[in-house]
Amino acid sequence: MKRTALSISLALVVMLAFACSNLNKMTPAPLDNKAIQTEVEKNIAADGLTGVVHVSEVHEGVVTLTGTVKSSSDRSKAYNDAAKVNGVKSVVNQIKVGS
Repeated sequence: MKRTALSISLALVVMLAFACSNLNKMTPAPLDNKAIQTEVEKNIAADGLTGVVHVSEVHEGVVTLTGTVKSSSDRSKAYNDAAKVNGVKSVVNQIKVGS
């Protein structure tokens, strides 16, 4: 009986430890301003936008985008690329649409 209770207790401790270790992975800490800028730039580069987009500033999670793209769709994609980064509180989209 002692052996069964010990085995069950040990199994519960292991399961609890595993659950706690995964909790941090599900709720990652926000990135700092430089890391946010790097992630936004990666997302924009991977999206293959037609035009030039710059992350001109990141301050306390507020990302400012500047540049010129060829379509409003690309402008929206750049906005979404920035908004989906962990730690971004808002995006100031100053990207112009033109040729």
